[in-house]
Amino acid sequence: MTHTIKELQDVIDTCEFDRWLGLTVEAVSEDSVTLSMPQRREILGTPKVERLHGGAVGSLIDAAGCYVLIARLNRRLSTISLVVDYLRPAHGTMVALARIVKLGRRICTTSVEVTGSDGKLVATGRLTVVLSDVEVGQEHKVERIA
Repeated sequence: MTHTIKELQDVIDTCEFDRWLGLTVEAVSEDSVTLSMPQRREILGTPKVERLHGGAVGSLIDAAGCYVLIARLNRRLSTISLVVDYLRPAHGTMVALARIVKLGRRICTTSVEVTGSDGKLVATGRLTVVLSDVEVGQEHKVERIA
């Protein structure tokens, strides 16, 4: 099952933090998801030069890496490892392309590339996650998602 752009956007909008970041689904395929994140004053690390905070870029990588799996598997998950390589200062709207690297029964790995508004590569990341047994939309049926 692969979510449509609208279905995945609806899932993203259930997360207050991701909604606050302004994450928007640009594209969805069986093995990839593209998200964008607009530049806003609240996420600037160096406001005088309008450079985004590395934590905002890292959060985009984490989100994109998770949502590519949610789009494919429709299951909730938790990040267990996140590696980010910052390659240059981030300016403007960020675009993250996440791809599935390994789809396991419980552990999955994704890779993410983030480009800036100039189209240049800003950061790359790798995510390892553990899948839960909880399907998206069924969270209300469990006390806590492990």
